[in-house]
Amino acid sequence: MVAGRVARTMTEQPIKVLLVDDRPAVAATLRARLPHAGFRLQVVVDPADAIESARRSGPDVIVQGHAPGSLDGFELLASFRRTAGVSEVPVIILVETREAAAELRAFERGADDLFAGIPGPAELDARLRLHAERRRGVVETRRARRRIEEATRDIARLDRRNEVERASIELEARRDRDRLASIAELGADLTRYQDFELLLDRILLEARRCCDAEAGAIFTITGDQLECHHIQNDKVVGRGDNPYTHRMARRLSLESVAGTVALTGRTIRVEDAYEIPAELDCTYDRGRDTAAGYRSRALLSLPLRTSDAKIRGVIQLSNPGGEDAGRTFTDEDQRLVEHFAGLASVALERTALTRTLVMRMIAMAELRDPTETDHHAQRVAGFSTVLYDAWADRNGIAEEEREKNRDRLRTAAMLHDVGKVGIPDAILKKPGPLDGEEIAIMQRHTVIGARLFRGMRTNFDEVARVVALHHHERWDGTGYPGPIEPEADLGPATIPIRTGLRGREIPLVARIVGLADVYDALSTARAYKTSWPEARVLEVIRDESGGHFDPALVEMLMECVEEFREVRARYPD
Repeated sequence: MVAGRVARTMTEQPIKVLLVDDRPAVAATLRARLPHAGFRLQVVVDPADAIESARRSGPDVIVQGHAPGSLDGFELLASFRRTAGVSEVPVIILVETREAAAELRAFERGADDLFAGIPGPAELDARLRLHAERRRGVVETRRARRRIEEATRDIARLDRRNEVERASIELEARRDRDRLASIAELGADLTRYQDFELLLDRILLEARRCCDAEAGAIFTITGDQLECHHIQNDKVVGRGDNPYTHRMARRLSLESVAGTVALTGRTIRVEDAYEIPAELDCTYDRGRDTAAGYRSRALLSLPLRTSDAKIRGVIQLSNPGGEDAGRTFTDEDQRLVEHFAGLASVALERTALTRTLVMRMIAMAELRDPTETDHHAQRVAGFSTVLYDAWADRNGIAEEEREKNRDRLRTAAMLHDVGKVGIPDAILKKPGPLDGEEIAIMQRHTVIGARLFRGMRTNFDEVARVVALHHHERWDGTGYPGPIEPEADLGPATIPIRTGLRGREIPLVARIVGLADVYDALSTARAYKTSWPEARVLEVIRDESGGHFDPALVEMLMECVEEFREVRARYPD
């Protein structure tokens, strides 16, 4: 019961905030700035009651008031970190003014963040949700580890059986170990990956490898729709086609195989997808096969059920050995794919928390600036990962490091313009040109975005901060904001005299996202312009090589035009 309650998404369950502070004004201000929906605030006035209150209420975030130089505040913080059931709850120290020594000591004692005064509503909402997501992510990580332990026990059982039958099944035993090793490796990846798309693509690939399945797909349930965003087909790719061209979304119903599995939770395994036994009362949707010029035969379709007993999607594999091999899926194949289905379910549950937060922040930006759509963010992220892979190829970056960097960059790229939530509507939506003061205010969105990630200490937060702050820099030094500390007072809203960062002073991730953002802006229709033809977009970018853009990245983009087209096909307007 407790595990199911923790696993609900933030949209379904309010975030519980425990404030430890004896100042009524602080409690009143925090209550006023929290959104009425989605948060529940509990106030503890006496620090002596704080530990017991935290144990009893199980908060997602603790905000602890702290006067500079107060020993009691540090002792209470240390007590939180020593107390079972509370030690993993993020603690934010609230001070009136910043003091370097006090900040250092707070972080040494285990503080997760520090507020110098209570932030404004938008920043407060974003930062509290970030910490709450991480807290709930710890619970999901434990579940993932339990699934890894189950897989490890399966490996041990297989090894014992192989010792007895080694002479006749040595080759198959080696194959089984490789299969389950990939499950264990994927389980470990659950603690590293933050990107929903990359992780599910990786799980689908490993599931296919274990069964030698030529094709596969992962369907996810969104409202009353069954969406197929993760599609892999070795034969289609081998002849130079793009399987994502044939992605689909259908109304969730019992008519199709995937729909039946999603609605009933029943696994379906058949020898021929086009001749399904009548008792199953469903048919295989041949639409993607027809579009791709492919024939699905043997089919294995399993539900993706999360810890709250809800079915969130379906994993479906076809054609072990190939389209013309005539093979069927075995009981052993099904048991192995069940492990991958379990990992995919954990991935859906865990990464959906991060994705919900990212999408909420993008939605906030879209409300303020209609050009900042979900698909714009997805395309910029996709273009950025293509450019990063090209750069990594040239620079000999190891695959493990590349995967981590790609994961962080993709999510950070989606949030590149999140700082626009702090720009007034009168400027964001002004139909005509901006004057000098308005331009200066607009440019501040880079600093506002970077500030949303201050106080965080993960590698992802650092990449997101750098991308938000510097994606409008230019290679020739005429961009903005230049060498600035995000915490510094920005002064009056006038066009700054300072110059931007130049050349390699600009962080690589910011150079990549800046180029990807401009490419999408030129290629996409806006209220004030039509979309430009690809040839014109490439010509403009080529002309700006060495001016606006890093020449090396421009060269890589010209070599990756086909990959950019695939991204646009995957996330159309």
